[in-house]
Amino acid sequence: MKVKNLIEQLQAYTPDTELIVAYWDKETVEGYASGWGEQDRFVLTDDQWLDVVDKYDDGEWHWQSSAAQDFTDMARDVVASE
Repeated sequence: MKVKNLIEQLQAYTPDTELIVAYWDKETVEGYASGWGEQDRFVLTDDQWLDVVDKYDDGEWHWQSSAAQDFTDMARDVVASE
């Protein structure tokens, strides 16, 4: 997703709205994929990063489905504890 598209979506909310937000940028993904040593450093070209983003966009429903269950469980736990 392009940042401009995210900003457009966020403009539907008031500035004081609480949201749960998750995003990964190229450098974060490279860091997760890297080993501990400099020789293990994982670097993506911009074209490779676009391929990663496309693959994620094609499968985003799976992550959202999993997250939806986690959020539902958390919300039910909060309600049950009151």
